[in-house]
Amino acid sequence: MNYNHLNITSMKKLNYLLGFILLSAIVAFPYLKKEFNGDNINISVKETVEEYKFSAEFNKNQSKKVQEYMDDFLNQHTFRNAEIDADMTLDDHTKFYVKTMPGEVKIKLNKEKNTVESYHKIKEMGEGIKRVLAGK
Repeated sequence: MNYNHLNITSMKKLNYLLGFILLSAIVAFPYLKKEFNGDNINISVKETVEEYKFSAEFNKNQSKKVQEYMDDFLNQHTFRNAEIDADMTLDDHTKFYVKTMPGEVKIKLNKEKNTVESYHKIKEMGEGIKRVLAGK
């Protein structure tokens, strides 16, 4: 029996396994960092002539504060303790898409289908969400 061949084969398998584990750790690190680091906040605002987009990712523990702020700002009772993925129309006819889940908020407003006042209202809400997440 050739033991050198077994050792080389075993070493190759071990190297592949260690490489896979290292690659998995590198890929999972940003997610794990977000889960364990309460200060990790990612906010993105993208605006074109046609559309306003706001998205925020944050620690799940801050979800209640964000939901309460959105409800208070819009004078609604929709967001508290809820996950939403829907097109919404407010009493003032503001139409926008919103998705909320623990640790995440996404808002899209089509400027062409809304008034300038509606656009400013939703943009102001996005700025308010930033302040809530910053603790101001």
